[in-house]
Amino acid sequence: NADYKAEMPKDAYAMWNKLNKSVIGLTNGTDVLDCTSCGECAAVCPVGALVDTHFMYKSNAWELKQIPATCGHCSAGCQISYDVKHTSIENPEDKIYRVMNEWNYVSLCGAGRYGFDYQNADAKKDEAAFDAAIDAFKKADTIAFTSTITNEEAYLLQQMKEKFGYKLVNPEAKAFQTFLQDYSEVSGKKLYGSDLEKVHTTNFIVSIGSALKTDNPNARYALNNSLTVSKGAGIYFHPVKDPIIEGLGKSIMTVQHAPLQEEIALYLLLDLFGDKEKLPEDIVSYLATFHSSKTIEVEEVVKEKVVEIVKEVKVNEETGEEEEIEVEKSKMVSTKVKKEVVVDDNKLLELLGCDDKFMETLEKNLKKKETFALMVGPDLYTHPNSKNLARLTALVEKYTKFELVMIPSLTNTLGVSLICELDDEKGSYTIGYNTDGDFVLSALGDGDLDMPAMNQQEGTLTSVNKRVNPTNAAIGYNGYELNDIANALGFNAKNVIDYTVKLPTAVGFKAEEFDNLPNHYENDGTEMRGYVLENVAVTASGDESVEKFSEDKLEGSIIYLANPVRQFSAFTYKTTELDEVSGIYMSEEFLSNSDFNEGDTVKIKTENGELTANVVSDNKIEG
Repeated sequence: NADYKAEMPKDAYAMWNKLNKSVIGLTNGTDVLDCTSCGECAAVCPVGALVDTHFMYKSNAWELKQIPATCGHCSAGCQISYDVKHTSIENPEDKIYRVMNEWNYVSLCGAGRYGFDYQNADAKKDEAAFDAAIDAFKKADTIAFTSTITNEEAYLLQQMKEKFGYKLVNPEAKAFQTFLQDYSEVSGKKLYGSDLEKVHTTNFIVSIGSALKTDNPNARYALNNSLTVSKGAGIYFHPVKDPIIEGLGKSIMTVQHAPLQEEIALYLLLDLFGDKEKLPEDIVSYLATFHSSKTIEVEEVVKEKVVEIVKEVKVNEETGEEEEIEVEKSKMVSTKVKKEVVVDDNKLLELLGCDDKFMETLEKNLKKKETFALMVGPDLYTHPNSKNLARLTALVEKYTKFELVMIPSLTNTLGVSLICELDDEKGSYTIGYNTDGDFVLSALGDGDLDMPAMNQQEGTLTSVNKRVNPTNAAIGYNGYELNDIANALGFNAKNVIDYTVKLPTAVGFKAEEFDNLPNHYENDGTEMRGYVLENVAVTASGDESVEKFSEDKLEGSIIYLANPVRQFSAFTYKTTELDEVSGIYMSEEFLSNSDFNEGDTVKIKTENGELTANVVSDNKIEG
C-alpha cells in the first residue's frame, strides 16, 4: 500500500523489507568501499552472507547470551548487546564473542562493534594493594580522573569531595562544564535544546568546531542521514579539509578556515540567519561594520526580438502563377551584455576563506529548508576565547531558527560536568583514576590498584542526546571497585548502582532505581532506554553582550589533535580488532611535497611538552 509505505521509517543504514523502508548505503559518503570498517553491512545483511571475520566459526548464534548495555567509547551512548558464553570446555569463564545492536533503528560505529575486549581480565583482590590505596586516599588532596566513568562513580567522587575536601581534576570535563555555564548565562537553560535524533530529520545543518569523522560518528551519521534521506543541506566549518564530509553530497558546503576562527563562523551565522529586529543593537551594529557595497561587472544573456523581412515565392490562387512576396518574420536572439552592478560585500566571508560563489550556493541550498540544526564540538570548549564562543552559541540558538547540539568530548563528559564540582589545579598528592597520579587506580591493569573496565560495570552513562542510559556488566570482575574504597572510607553502599537513585535532580537527573531503567527499542523504533534529562531553567544574567572576535590565528603547517577513526581512548587501543595506529597523519598531497616519508619518526614540541610519533599517509584528509 503506497500510503503505508510513505509512513514507514527511513534509516540510511539498514534495509528495506515488508516491515521497514530504508536504504543500504556507504557511511563514508562515497561510492567506493574505502570505508571505516564499521560493520554495518554485515549487521544489516538480510541473508547472513556477510559475516564479521572475527566471529566466523567461533560460535553458534543461538548459544550466546545477550547482555543489554551502552557503548562506553564516546558520548553517542549507543545501544549495544554483548553476546557472551563460556570461553571453552576447559575454561568456564565468560567471554564476549561479538557485539550486536538494534540495526533496524540505529547505527553503530566500528569502535562500538569491534572494540569490546578491553576488560581488566587479570584483576584480583590484592589486599596489600587495597590497603595501600586506602592510605593513599587518606594522604591525598586531589583525585584526577577521566570521563570514561559512570554517573554513579562521578557521584561517589563528588561525595568524597564534600566529605574529605578533595580537589576533583578532570581538564576535559572542566572545559565542557565551564562552556555550559557560560552558555547558560545567556540562554537561561542548563542544557542545549536539541539532540542528534532531531538532527537526523533536519533540513539544514551547520557544524562548527568538531571533526565529525572522529569526534562522534553518530553526529556524522546524522548529517549523512539528513543529506541523503531528508534531502537536506549544510555547512561544515573546520580547519582540516575532509573529503569524507565533502563526499556526503553535493549540498554540503565545506569551509576550511584558519584555526581559532570559530568566533567568526558564529558571527556569520548571526549575520546571515539572525533576527536583526530582536538581536541586541550593539551586535547588529557590529555586524553592519563588515558590510560594504562594491561594484562588479557581470555578464548577462539578454534575449531580444528581431524582426526580419524575407522574400518568399507563393502561388497566386487567382492567377495560378508564382509570385515573389515580402514576409515579416520575428525570432528571439540571445546577446551577451556586460554591465556594472552594486552588490553587498561581506567581510566575514573573506575572513573565513569562503569562495566567491558561497552566497549563491547557500541561497540555492536554502530553498525549501524549514528546520535548522547547529552542532558545536570540542574545539570551542578548549578555545582561548571559549567564554565568548559559548555566549555567541547561545545567541545563535536564541535569535535564529537553529536548534543547538553540543557534542561532549568523551563517554560521560556531560554526566561528569553536571554531577561534579571540578577544580582547575591539582594539589600536592594526587590519586589518578585511569590517568596519571601519585597513586593510580587503573582499569587497564597498569596501575597500583586494578579497577573494572566499562564492560565489567553496572551503572548509567549520559549521552550527547541528554539521555541517561543504563549499562550492564558483560563479564565478571574479580578485583576491587571504587565503591569498595568508598565503603572503607566511611560510606555505605552494597553496590555502586545504589547511588543511581541519588543522582542530583537539581541538574536534571531523576530519582530512578537502576533496575527500573529500560534498555530496548519498541517494534516501531521508539527508544526505551533510561530517561532523558530535564533541561532545568536557570537564571539568565540578562547581559547578552559579546566581545568582538579575535583576529588571532595560527599560521604555517598546523597539527590538529584528533584520534584515529575507531579510536577514542586507551581502552579502544587495547582491543584486538581495532588496528588503527597513532601517529602524525599527513595528507598524500602534503606528504609528497614535504621532506617526510611514511613511517618516518618525528618529534613534536609544544609549550605543553613533546612527543614522538611516526608519519602516517592518510587519503581521507586534504591540504
